[in-house]
Formats: sequence, C-alpha cells, structure tokens
Amino acid sequence: MRRIGTQGIVRPQDSDIAPSLLLSEADLALIDALQISPRASWAQLGDALGVDPVTVARRWARLNSNGEAWSTVALGQRQLHTMTMAFLELDCEAGSTLEVADALGRAGHLITLQHIAGTYDLWVIAVSASLPPLADYLLTDLPRLPGVRKIRTHMATRVFDASRRWRLRVLPRVAVSALAPSVGSAESTRPMDDIDRRLFSALSVDGRATYPELGEVVGASARTVQRRLARLVATGDVDFRCDLARPLAGWHAAAVLWLEMPDNLLEKTGRALVEWAETRTCAAIAGPANMLLTVGLHAASDLHPLVSRLTGEFPHVRVVDRQMVLRQAKLYGRVLDATGRWVRATPVDPWALEPR
Repeated sequence: MRRIGTQGIVRPQDSDIAPSLLLSEADLALIDALQISPRASWAQLGDALGVDPVTVARRWARLNSNGEAWSTVALGQRQLHTMTMAFLELDCEAGSTLEVADALGRAGHLITLQHIAGTYDLWVIAVSASLPPLADYLLTDLPRLPGVRKIRTHMATRVFDASRRWRLRVLPRVAVSALAPSVGSAESTRPMDDIDRRLFSALSVDGRATYPELGEVVGASARTVQRRLARLVATGDVDFRCDLARPLAGWHAAAVLWLEMPDNLLEKTGRALVEWAETRTCAAIAGPANMLLTVGLHAASDLHPLVSRLTGEFPHVRVVDRQMVLRQAKLYGRVLDATGRWVRATPVDPWALEPR
C-alpha cells in the first residue's frame, strides 16, 4: 500500500524520460475523463474509453510520475461561498521575483501563483476560512517577506468558479454521459471538523487516494472515510479536479482580465462566462473593476479576439485592464516548472491561518 501524507510530496525526477511536446490523443482522452469524474474506478474509465482497466491505470501512473497530469481535491461550492478569497498583485524588488515566488509556493493558503507581464510581478490567489486571519497575514506577515515591495488586494465577493469546471472537452458525448457522476445533494450548516480537514489535506496530495490509504492518514476505517467523503461531496464542501501541464494540450498562454459592469448584471455575466472553454477563474470583486476573469489561450494572439468576443456578447462589460501570464508557478497547490509540469505538491490549506 502507498503511503500518503499531508506535508506534501516532491515528484521524483527521471532523466531517462524524454519530455513530450504534446500529449497523445489517448492521454488527453484519459485526462478529460478524469476531469469529468476524478475518482472514477479504473474499470469505469476503461469502459468509457474502450481500454483495458490495467492499461488505463498504467497510463495514468506514467502521466502522473512525469508531472504531466495530476488529481487533487478542491473546495466545493459551499466552501467557496463561505470562505474568504482574495486576489493579490505583488510588486517585488528587482531580481527577487523568483525567490518570492518560491517562498509563496510553500504556503498552503496561497493556492495559485502566476508571473505576470504588466504593472506588477506576481498574481496570487489567497484563501482563508475567515477574514480576520487573512487580514492579519496581508497587513503584517506578507509585507515583511524579503523581496516584497508592494501589495494590492482585491477581495472576492462571489466566486463563480475557480477552475473546477474546466476540462479539455475531447471526449464524445456518449463517453461523457457514461462518466458523469450522479452526486446527491444535501443541506448542511456543519463546519468541516479536524478529520475532514485532514482528509482534504491528504487528497490535495493525491486526489485518487484509496479509502484505506486515507483511513491510515486520519486514523479511521476505510468505511468511515468513504461515508465522510460522500457527505462532504453531497453538501458541496469538497469537489475534485484533474489538472495537467496545459502547454502539452496546446494551451500555451493565459491572461488575467479585470472587468467593469453594472452590479445587477454580475451574476448573469459570471454564470455565462464559466461556460466558456477559455475560462479558468471567474469572480466578482470589490473595487472599480468588479469582476476578475482568468483565461487560458492557445496563443497570445488569441487574447484580442477573445476580448472582442467578450465585449460583443456582453456590451455592458468594459475591460479595465489585462495582463498576459509569463509563467504559471503554482496551480491549486501544485508547484510547476517552466514547462507546466508539477514538481512539488503543497497541500491546499484554507485553515492554515486560523488559530490552533
């Protein structure tokens, strides 16, 4: 049995593996299947893909060990509504940006980090179970980090999506229908307890960890873990995601857009934008620009056509600012190399700033 922990993992480097320029159609189909149903069994995946389950498992093991794809847990819609999320713009001292990014990449409450071409150096998503500890961090701890010169904070007032729904969309409808999970829903006002949080942390390291493996981490039976996880999914506390080194799928560029629109059209616009294939993160924010949109692009030249489409379909929207992403340094808890492959898993920890 594998040993999984909650302190993060570093991917072993294998110099004998020649990095691919693009993933094969079979690999893309498997990743798409796992984006639809991240914890589907190998048998279910094999049936949908028309491939032997052993072959599917072996293919996934190769993709994951090469850093080309990975599965992890995500905050569900209920948690996205109840937690505090902020988008940070950081200016760094000359020559210190990489060191600052490395330090921030080790923090569990800083879930995504990008190097930006524009008026600032780093763009970061911060998440916390409540506002006071996040405010303390932003006002006290982060400004003291060596190399940080200036911080601008944009508070999210409504998160429409944070890359949970994005997928490659390469599978035919019949395969999508076969994999679409039938998840029940349940109302809950109960906060996630310590066991739930440890489960979340372990699943941040490996979103496909088995129930016995998770049971060893949290000190509970596999059956208890299965029941807890089913409840957390049903109440919207947790969700799952499958990510990949996006340049290997032809997504070679990305951008951050700051939008302005009437407040009474935020909800309608946000719900529509999360359906776009390019959308990664979409959130309403407090400020003159009242919506943040991050997008993936096949090439930098695709930005202007996308903006034209945006303003054409939503004439009430004004693009206040836009920045191209130079490099994705961290994606929902995974530290990436220059090719987009993951090299280190830092468990997402929205409770990291809370008093112990």
